Amino acid sequence: MPWRGVTVSEQRQRFLEDYKLNYYSVTELAERFGISRKTAHKWITRYKELGQSGFHERSRRPHSCPWQTDAAIVEEVVKLRKAHPHWGPRKLLDLMVRRNPRWELPSVSTGAGSWPEKGCQTPAVLSAGASRVPEDHPPGSQRHLGRGLQGAVPLEERQLLLPADRE
Repeated sequence: MPWRGVTVSEQRQRFLEDYKLNYYSVTELAERFGISRKTAHKWITRYKELGQSGFHERSRRPHSCPWQTDAAIVEEVVKLRKAHPHWGPRKLLDLMVRRNPRWELPSVSTGAGSWPEKGCQTPAVLSAGASRVPEDHPPGSQRHLGRGLQGAVPLEERQLLLPADRE
């Protein structure tokens, strides 16, 4: 015989119907429904406070986030970022410290993290040791970028070295 699926709301409703009959104690009902006495009392309290809407699951999302950056600070960072698109978070936050010394500003990583969600792009960063290639190089030619030779060498320019030629 297959298991019958029961939602949490249905289980709560059945529990509270049995509770209203006043035939079982809370301890017996909790044992019968496979829940703790603490949960049983919580369901009963919610039913008494909220009525039928107490059957449904509540959101587990926190009501507030105390460490969240203040909206005014985020807006100021975004405004400065749009005014100076090539500046990084460190320089922007340094400017904000000089303008508003009493503000509690976020870290550099938090400042940079608020840009994409507000429509700002982060500046492109070159990896360590890399340099920009001048545009006058023909495509496919070897380019020296400070870390050795990189790029494709056309087949017709390659020399074939045989073991006998290495002497």
